[in-house]
Amino acid sequence: MKLFTHYSRINILASVLALVVGSIGYYFIIRTILIHQLDDTLEVEEAEILSHVGLKDQLPEPANYRDQQISFTPAQAPGDRRFINIIRPDSFYHNERRPFRQLIFSVRVGGQMYTATVSKSEEETKELEKWIMLVTAGMILLLLGILYLANRLLMRRLWQPFYQTLEGLRGFNLASHDPLTYTPTSIREFRSLQQVVEQMTRQIGRDYEMLKAFADNASHEMQTPLAIINSKLDLMIQDQGLEERHLHQLQAMYDAISRLRQLNQSLLLLTKIGNYQFQQEEPVALESLIEKKLGQLEDLIKDKHIAVSTDLQPCRLQMNAYLSDILLSNLLTNAIRHNYDKGAIRIGLKQDLLLISNTGEPLSFDPTTIFDRFTKSAHSEGTGLGLAIVRQICDNYGFSLAYINEEGWHTIRIGFSSLEV
Repeated sequence: MKLFTHYSRINILASVLALVVGSIGYYFIIRTILIHQLDDTLEVEEAEILSHVGLKDQLPEPANYRDQQISFTPAQAPGDRRFINIIRPDSFYHNERRPFRQLIFSVRVGGQMYTATVSKSEEETKELEKWIMLVTAGMILLLLGILYLANRLLMRRLWQPFYQTLEGLRGFNLASHDPLTYTPTSIREFRSLQQVVEQMTRQIGRDYEMLKAFADNASHEMQTPLAIINSKLDLMIQDQGLEERHLHQLQAMYDAISRLRQLNQSLLLLTKIGNYQFQQEEPVALESLIEKKLGQLEDLIKDKHIAVSTDLQPCRLQMNAYLSDILLSNLLTNAIRHNYDKGAIRIGLKQDLLLISNTGEPLSFDPTTIFDRFTKSAHSEGTGLGLAIVRQICDNYGFSLAYINEEGWHTIRIGFSSLEV
């Protein structure tokens, strides 16, 4: 859920809750005020009755009007003065039961005690309450509508600098050197965010350039002495005067230098792939490339008498041609190197899936670490970086990568539907 949507929902829900609670309190306050006004009217009638009795020493005539009734009944003793609410038949409305507010008090006339009852209809009060609540409800709905529109329009515009900064970070590319663009804003928090992001991306760019320069320089500087050592060893191995024990030692040194050169090249390649230094892309026909790589590896396949079966459907990917070549070379070389003599390899290619399976010895390490750097079997002569390079390429392009071991078959599964062209 987006931050804006989450904020809007919380804001509207809080507003609705506040307005509902406020409306309930507002209703009871209005009702209390209206009842108080009705009681004031009843007390005015009480004062007039008592004044009439005081002046004339007799009860006024009982009254029976549409909205007010006055009645007197003899009593044995004075009662408590009180206000009550009752619902009783109303003769003016065909004896329909309606609410009344009554004031009951005692009055003495000529030595006789009477109970006076002054009744006032609450119809007008109820009608007024109804209209007040209808107007209040309308105002609440209008306020919620305005609040909703404000959240949808004003708040979205207010948060625009944040979303633009987020979009800039999403499209940030170290290799392009394009600076992030911002919308000028008067909001202090967003300005601070933009400044921090700008400083961070600038520092990341500097670090990237330093790392890239280091990788390039290290590759160049290391290859030269390694090449010199390798050529010197070639010359020494060809010396006819060497004893056999010296020849074995030189051969071991020669093999170690070769592995060191391969390790250096693999680490450098991993660094370049991780730094997105292979930006150029083109449509790659993967089925043709697989057939080409099998032709290049034909001698290795024949040396181990491996049976290769393929099921290749057309598949074109938009990616760097060099990396696609490295990807297939590492996978196929790995399937050959770790296979049995007279083993088998199965290659399946669909529009969105590549499967490369080979027979071979069970893994001597945890299968979950198969794509980690320097993970290899004890008898392997490789660098342990082949599948790590495969994973780095897949991560860069958003391919899914998995290892499956079923019934003696080791399978590498790559899904790449997102880059199909």
